[in-house]
Amino acid sequence: MAPVTGPVCGDLVVGTVVSYFDHKRRAKGSKARHIDPLIAEILEALLVLGGCAHRQMVADQIAQRRSGRSGPAEVAARNEIYAAFDAYLAWAASRKTTPLLDRPLGEGSYRWALTDAGRRLFQPAPSAARMVR
Repeated sequence: MAPVTGPVCGDLVVGTVVSYFDHKRRAKGSKARHIDPLIAEILEALLVLGGCAHRQMVADQIAQRRSGRSGPAEVAARNEIYAAFDAYLAWAASRKTTPLLDRPLGEGSYRWALTDAGRRLFQPAPSAARMVR
């Protein structure tokens, strides 16, 4: 998938298409098909929020994108998002590859962040060099 240009947030381009197939190819032995689709929404929300935010802000951002209205996420939606994040971290802990998401302030913290690997997903791919003979 080709990246979409958009506003810049830090060193990241907002609107870049995330491809789990590319991530699967980069991360040897990765089973990207096991990643919950909600994780893509969490990744995107964290990108919009600058790469690091309180989990409630992430849930509110996801709810806003889903409904198109601003306001806090419902309790059921928050719990679903929190459970998906926790399940992803548990799954990622059993893998040899670097996770895409992390709790930068340690276990039990409600602050979520993109890891360097998560940020790399949003960086545009280098242009393919065309060789002419």
